[in-house]
Amino acid sequence: MNKFKKIASFFIMLFLSISLFNSISTSASTVNRLAGLNRYETSAKISGNFTTSDVAIIATGKDYPDALSATPLAKKYNAPIILVKGDILNVEASNELKRLKVKKVFIVGGTSVVSNNVAEEIQKLGITIQRVSGNNRYETSYEIAKLVGTDKGAFVTTGMNFADALSVGPIAANLEMPIILVNSSNQGKGLNINNTYVVGGETAVPNNVVSNFKNVTRIYGANRYETNKNLVSTFASIINFSNAYIATGTDFPDALAGGALAAINNNPIILTAKSPNTNTIDIIKDNNISNLTILGGETVVPTSTVNSLLSASNTNTSLLKVHYIDVGQADSILIENNGKYALIDAGNNEDGNLVVNYLKSKGVSKLDYVIATHPHEDHIGGLDDVINSFSIGKIIMPKAVTTTKTYEDVLYAIKNKGLTVTTPITGDKYSLGGGNFTILAPNSTSYDSLNNYSVVVKLTYLNNSFLFTGDAETLSENEMINKGLDLKADVLKVGHHGSSTSTSQGFLDRVNPKYAVVSVGKDNSYGHPNKTVMDRLQSKNIKVYRTDESGTIIATSNGNDITFNVSPGSYNGNTDTSTNPGATTGDIRITNVDLVNEIVTLKNYTNTDINMTNWKLVSVEGNQVFDFPNGYIMEGNSEITIASGKSNGTLKWTSAYIWNNDGDRAELYDASNKLVSYK
Repeated sequence: MNKFKKIASFFIMLFLSISLFNSISTSASTVNRLAGLNRYETSAKISGNFTTSDVAIIATGKDYPDALSATPLAKKYNAPIILVKGDILNVEASNELKRLKVKKVFIVGGTSVVSNNVAEEIQKLGITIQRVSGNNRYETSYEIAKLVGTDKGAFVTTGMNFADALSVGPIAANLEMPIILVNSSNQGKGLNINNTYVVGGETAVPNNVVSNFKNVTRIYGANRYETNKNLVSTFASIINFSNAYIATGTDFPDALAGGALAAINNNPIILTAKSPNTNTIDIIKDNNISNLTILGGETVVPTSTVNSLLSASNTNTSLLKVHYIDVGQADSILIENNGKYALIDAGNNEDGNLVVNYLKSKGVSKLDYVIATHPHEDHIGGLDDVINSFSIGKIIMPKAVTTTKTYEDVLYAIKNKGLTVTTPITGDKYSLGGGNFTILAPNSTSYDSLNNYSVVVKLTYLNNSFLFTGDAETLSENEMINKGLDLKADVLKVGHHGSSTSTSQGFLDRVNPKYAVVSVGKDNSYGHPNKTVMDRLQSKNIKVYRTDESGTIIATSNGNDITFNVSPGSYNGNTDTSTNPGATTGDIRITNVDLVNEIVTLKNYTNTDINMTNWKLVSVEGNQVFDFPNGYIMEGNSEITIASGKSNGTLKWTSAYIWNNDGDRAELYDASNKLVSYK
């Protein structure tokens, strides 16, 4: 029965592959204004975007610190911030508490800012009260921090003006970090925060205050608008730019409650003057923001200001962005330009939702191209989720068939959506927005290693170019070199997560990039990236960006210059002499299967000793499995044989005959049950 299932599974996937691999073959801006006759009505309008809420945050509308500090607390409970006049429960606040069916209220601030009379009026509505307060705005922010939690870190900013705290509110909320207010007298001592972002320059937050915190990163600009821009740029990878909340940078009241709403959808708050600052325009342009929610009425953010911002969003056709999404020990890359999108790979199986949510956060509704470089789980694992979640234009996949459930899921997702697969042919060119990409590999029809089936793509945008190599190894690299293909690129996506099987010196010399990006998991079991590869990059003074060190990396091109959202990373790599607990896909390959003499030959193509514990060799036809001995080490650059029947080899499988002489496929799986090689 098991044998039948194995054979049936293979032929089902083969049939799907054949049927799917057929012959080679600005949206408008929207504006929403949330405004009332005064700050309290505006607060109610903002709260009106919440359908129901068990919890609400009550803060005074007469000053800014308490409401702004409370944004992360509001996010923790998915609650609105409702402003009160301080001494009375205004009708707008009362009506919202009733409409939302609130059961509990956090009153932020002492009785001097939100009176006991207000608390009593709220209690009369059958709502439980918890007051969060200190002797001043600074101590109140500390008390809020205790409720939010500081284990992930905190943002520290001045308590003397509203702008920086307003800018950082939704970001801090979505990172689940509190906002700590400080000044020269209230320095946040004894809070025991181990990861700190200081927002504002030395004038706003002096160094003697900063010294009370650990692992500090300071984010600031020449003015509040540049600080706002630098905050958004620093945390761009976690922000949803499908919409932005626009607030005046000159006064606080109308924006006080906006942070809670922005935080719900992970949208940014962008500060603007009546005549928008260049930094404000840059945020809109750099992030392709076309949908705006205005906080406040015409006198606060005039229509002329909004039109200037819309003009910036509608003329942003000159930037190309490449998002190297942090999916750990895997690959997923989003390319966007002029409202057109392409996705290269989609991470592991467990990364499906992450990739889908990331694409949605960038406003993607249709992927014009999906490129599955090769059928390994760390490249196509989340692809079925992507296909099921978006409109898809063209799917490009190599003709490489495997028997894995992951691959089967992708094929079924394609079939169920009525899509077909386009086979990559070297030299084929496709347009994407104002740029284009060209297929450079694979250049053969059959390989021992699935990695060499990788679709290699060169993206060109005006005077800039990017090279995406999947897991293509030295064999594929040499094929591209020998065919005389144009490999020169400004940015290289380092092949195979920095493995020693890729990025040969000859290939690197031909590409000759200024920048390199390594998509790799932190502290991964494979020892990636390899020290030799990193040394090659360093010797050519190539700036390296790494997802294991910086998270998601976004490269932005205007056609001449390329900038990154993070600073360059290290050249640290794993030494070739170390023994890894598992091998990189393709490091060890089946080089020969002698069906008659019952001998399978494996070769380790790296300099690294590989621990083969939990690896297995499978006879597909007979559904027989050989488990490598626990603790067995395959030395670097070595070759071993696995024998069965009457033959002898490095390792003895069994004295029984395993292999079908009429034809039998051998498959090698690593410790994570990933198909490494077949023959």
